[in-house]
Amino acid sequence: MSQTAAVRLNYELTKPSEVRRGVLQGCLISPTLFNVYAEAMMKEALDDLKEGICVGGELAQSVRYADDQAMAANTEKGLQTFWMKQTE
Repeated sequence: MSQTAAVRLNYELTKPSEVRRGVLQGCLISPTLFNVYAEAMMKEALDDLKEGICVGGELAQSVRYADDQAMAANTEKGLQTFWMKQTE
């Protein structure tokens, strides 16, 4: 069975490529790879922002569990800033 994939880059799709390697859904390494990717994405998107809520003296910007994620801010403008930063 042949599988292809394309990547969205700057609002355009790349030429489809054949998928020859990867992990199947349910593979034991899938959650770890997902967490590594999600953490890197959030760090890059939110690292320089000072928005969030203070919890126990620490700034909380996002809460993640499994494949769900929520962003936290004190103001509507703060949430909008998070959203715009993530979609750049």
